[in-house]
Amino acid sequence: MTTRDDESTIERWMAADLASAVLPADRTFVAESRTVRALVIALAQEPEVGDDLLDAWAVLGGLAAACGTSPMLASATLDHALGALALPDAAWAGAARAAVTESFMRAILDHARREAMSAWEYPACAVPLDDDAIAVAAAFPSDDPEIIAGWAARVANGAARRGIRRAIVSGREAAAVVEAFAIVGIRARTS
Repeated sequence: MTTRDDESTIERWMAADLASAVLPADRTFVAESRTVRALVIALAQEPEVGDDLLDAWAVLGGLAAACGTSPMLASATLDHALGALALPDAAWAGAARAAVTESFMRAILDHARREAMSAWEYPACAVPLDDDAIAVAAAFPSDDPEIIAGWAARVANGAARRGIRRAIVSGREAAAVVEAFAIVGIRARTS
């Protein structure tokens, strides 16, 4: 349960973050992170600070990335929390800084990876040749055979749903796409 003092600490922390906000997403992050902030404040005041506090900071870093928070605010929020808690030299600050920063960066990298992979989904990986034929670029960015097979199946499914009957496939994953096309009745050849 959050005490009145904890609420005041959370408000000071949020106000400091808002003062550093440079993007609309920064303000969204501040508004949507109240619950995680309450957890951080409660755990930071425990007699023995442990991994739960670092996990809470990691959650906050992931939330900052999910909201599209600026890196400036993501890196400053720890200092703002320390100021609100009046703990400028907290022994856990370095580990917490690492937890929030690593989580923020990991979430951004994961998002970028998903975006890059989505560019290879059907129909982005295909070029129409005529009414029922396409050319497919089969260079999905993965080395995992199961992930490649799943991608090839999605390409084949998307093409079949659009009425594609013939395909020319080129790229290092051409065999996987040709095999998936055969399953859905699309005649395919490699170039």
